[in-house]
Amino acid sequence: MKAPLYLLSLGIFTLLSSCDSSPPAETATSQLEELTKTESSQSSSQPTWPPASDQVDANLLKENYLVILDDSGSMKGQKIHQAKQALKSLAETLPQEHNLGLIFLNRNATVPLTDNDRKAFSKTVKEAHADGWTPLRETCLKAYKMMTEKASTQRGYGAYHMIIVTDGESSDGSAMPLVKAIVEKTAIQVHVIGFHLENHEMNQPQFVDYQTAGNSEELARAFKAVAAETDEFSDPKEFSR
Repeated sequence: MKAPLYLLSLGIFTLLSSCDSSPPAETATSQLEELTKTESSQSSSQPTWPPASDQVDANLLKENYLVILDDSGSMKGQKIHQAKQALKSLAETLPQEHNLGLIFLNRNATVPLTDNDRKAFSKTVKEAHADGWTPLRETCLKAYKMMTEKASTQRGYGAYHMIIVTDGESSDGSAMPLVKAIVEKTAIQVHVIGFHLENHEMNQPQFVDYQTAGNSEELARAFKAVAAETDEFSDPKEFSR
């Protein structure tokens, strides 16, 4: 006897659902709470962020700038070229005493905040290419972990800027719940630069400093605006077309 049509449809739907390779959904708040929770032996009066560390930075007041660069396929061509020019200018003009790190949406290559190696930063930027998706949520979580490790060695002192440069919406779910939790629970400031993009889901002024840029010069100026409180920040360089 043939199975009813609706049962066959249900079976196909179940089979397709079981083939979904997406990871189990986990709320951004629970992720952040897990990462920022303190040991049970800690005094309740102590802050949950950043967690304690055995290492102590020689300069607790350092400013930290971590750039998340969108290297997805939509950035191919002129966009990635312009972004690389502006990042090279940032490495040359941001005062050397400040930490400058880099993380991509797709590539595993990173420049950690602990090294503050401008040559490594420029080399990594030079080798960047555009290909892949736009996993903003996952990358923001990675950036949060990196900044939290740095904040632990500075005992939470100093400044912490997460700068996201992107030309499109997230491909792995909204990053805003995580960004809101980061801003509300930590001292990390989140800046988003819509590159060749007028508006973005993350343009929410109560949580994010949102700017737009349409070329190398505008992107370099947006970087400078993020570090506006740094009086020694040099003027951006001239860019080749």
